[in-house]
Amino acid sequence: MCFLAKAAEPVVVEGLITPRDNEGMYLRNPDGQFEIEWTDKTQVALEVNTRLFKGLKDGELHYRVHSSREVIRFTLPKGSVTGIVKVRSKGQLKKKLKEAREESWIGEYGLRIHFGESLPQQMATPDDLRFIGLWDPTTKPRTLTINGEKFECSLKKGGQTSALLFNVVGTKDCRPFVNRARVVGQRKGELILAEEIHLKPIGDQAALDNPKLPRYLFIGDSISGNYDRGLRTALAGKFNLHHPPTNCGSSSSGAKNVVGWLGAYDQPGRHWDVISFNHGHWDSKNDKASYQRNLEKIIAELKKTKAKLIWVTTCPVPNGFPLAGDLDKDGRAPGRTARVMQKFLNPWALEVMKKYPEISICDQWQFVKDNEDALFKEFWSGKDVHFRGNPADKLGEFLGRHVLQMTKQP
Repeated sequence: MCFLAKAAEPVVVEGLITPRDNEGMYLRNPDGQFEIEWTDKTQVALEVNTRLFKGLKDGELHYRVHSSREVIRFTLPKGSVTGIVKVRSKGQLKKKLKEAREESWIGEYGLRIHFGESLPQQMATPDDLRFIGLWDPTTKPRTLTINGEKFECSLKKGGQTSALLFNVVGTKDCRPFVNRARVVGQRKGELILAEEIHLKPIGDQAALDNPKLPRYLFIGDSISGNYDRGLRTALAGKFNLHHPPTNCGSSSSGAKNVVGWLGAYDQPGRHWDVISFNHGHWDSKNDKASYQRNLEKIIAELKKTKAKLIWVTTCPVPNGFPLAGDLDKDGRAPGRTARVMQKFLNPWALEVMKKYPEISICDQWQFVKDNEDALFKEFWSGKDVHFRGNPADKLGEFLGRHVLQMTKQP
C-alpha cells in the first residue's frame, strides 16, 4: 500500500517491483504504480522473518520462500555484526529497560542488523531509544552484547516479527517480478526518492514451471497449506501450481495484497489460467458489509487476469468449539465458533459470488459435512480447524477434481 505524506515528510510505499531502469524501479500495488529512484545514499536491506535465522549457515542465509520449494542463498559479509533494537516510544522505555536489567532480555521486534559494521554500543535512553550492540546468531538463544553485557535477543514471550539485514543486498538485487519492497523516502514531483528499500523476495513464480502446462494460483489461509499436498498430487503433470508466499489470511489482507500475489501476470510466462481463492476463517469476527466489500475488491483484481476463477467455500469450525451465537450489536460474526461459517461467512460470500456467474464454486464446506461420519469424523469432534494426514489430502483432491472438471481436463 502507499501512504503519501506532505512535502518534507517521509513517504512509505510498498508493492511488487516492476522494471524501470538502472536508476530506479516501479512499485505496483492496489493504489497504482509508483516511480522510485535511488541514489548512492540509498540503503537497501533484506527483510526476513526472524524464524529464517535458523537458515544461517557458514556465512550464508538460506532464505526459503514461503509456500515454495525455492531456496535463495545470500552471502553475508564477514566481520562484526551490529544489532539495533529501537523502542517504539518513550512511554515503553521504562518497561524495556526493566526487562533488560531484570531478565537480561531485549525483544527482537524491529531488529535492524548491520553485517560487517561495528557501531558505538549503548543502552536505550530517552534521547536515543535504540539498544545497540554486537549481535550473535550462533548462540541459543540469540544474543545482543552491549558494552560487555550479554542480553538474550529473541521472541521468548511469543509472536513473530521481521528483521532488516543491511549490507547483504543492494539496488542491483531489486529485480522485478521476483521481489516486493517497502520504500521509505521523500516525494519529489512524480518521483519518490528512496532513502531505504526493504527488499522482500517472493521467489520466481515461473522459474520451475513446465511451459507446456497451464498456470494455477490458489489463494488461501493455513487450510490451503493443509491440503497443498493433495491438490498438487491431483494436478501433477497437468498444471503448474503456485501459492502466494504467505498465509493469505483475512479478506482485508486479500484486498490489500492481491495485486502483489498476482504478480506480473501481464508478462509472458507469468499469466494465470486458473485462480482459486478463499478468505473466511480470519474473518470470523468480521461484519457482512466489510467482508463483502473486501471480496468485491479482490474479485475486481482477479478478473483483470482473465483467468478462470473458483471461489472455495470456507471449511467448518468443528463441534468442539462453542456454538455460534448471533451477530453482536455492530453486526459482527461471533468469532471462531461451531456453525459460524454455515450461518454467516459462507452465505455472505455466496451473495457476492451470485453477482458473478462466471466464478465457479468449489464447496469444500459441504464436502467436509457430507463426510462427517467417516473421513472427517475425528475433525468434527475436535477443537482444531486444521486438517492433517489423509483428510487434508482428500480435501486437496476434491479441489483438484473441481479444477479438472471446470477446465475440461481428464
